[in-house]
Amino acid sequence: MKKFILIAACLSAALVSSVQGGENRFQQFNADVDSAYGAYRKALFQTNMKDAEKSSQANSSFQDLWKKVIETYSLQPPEVFSSDPKWTETLISISEIAEKSSELIKDGQLTEAHEHLEAVRDNLSNLRKRNSVIVFSDHINNYHEVMEGLLTAGFTPDKIDESAVNEIRGKLAVLKYLAEAIREHSPLSYRGNEQYQQLEIALFASLGNLDQAVQSGKPEDIGKSIRMLKPAYAKLFLNFG
Repeated sequence: MKKFILIAACLSAALVSSVQGGENRFQQFNADVDSAYGAYRKALFQTNMKDAEKSSQANSSFQDLWKKVIETYSLQPPEVFSSDPKWTETLISISEIAEKSSELIKDGQLTEAHEHLEAVRDNLSNLRKRNSVIVFSDHINNYHEVMEGLLTAGFTPDKIDESAVNEIRGKLAVLKYLAEAIREHSPLSYRGNEQYQQLEIALFASLGNLDQAVQSGKPEDIGKSIRMLKPAYAKLFLNFG
């Protein structure tokens, strides 16, 4: 009986150790990806700002950090990703996107490089979706997708009629919901960060301004408020997305 109890205890300890090891590896993977993603966000921002030198530096940094991610995890993914059929393909695809973007930056094609780099975010988002993983960046990305739809819908003052206002009002409601999700799921470390708090406040303020403009019904104010959504979002994304 004592022997049985000892074996059971050993098996239990091994299982706990295995689970903890898996969790630690997943947490370390997230930390390594976050580090690379920080450089990626800078590359995305600088290509949008048309700064070739800073774009090149940020993208190069991202490439170096992502190379380490591939070396560490391509053959031994965290357990949650272990059955993903596109695991290695996704990691390598991201590296190839960064490499192509580097060439575009060198050629001075910064707009094209920016658009090409957007695919990195999509690859990571799709990887997590396939494996039922949700991180803070996903909430940031969800907001971005709806915001971009509003920015590119062509709501110039001359095209903002009653029908357009109703459509804008609907998209604004979705953005408010997604902004609340960002606030609700922000990491504890961010909630105590003064810079993050100010940027989060600015994000909600941009939505408040659009809300007021929609209520006023003035096409010029509505158009301007829509355009001002992006700067507020971009600063949050660059520093904490």
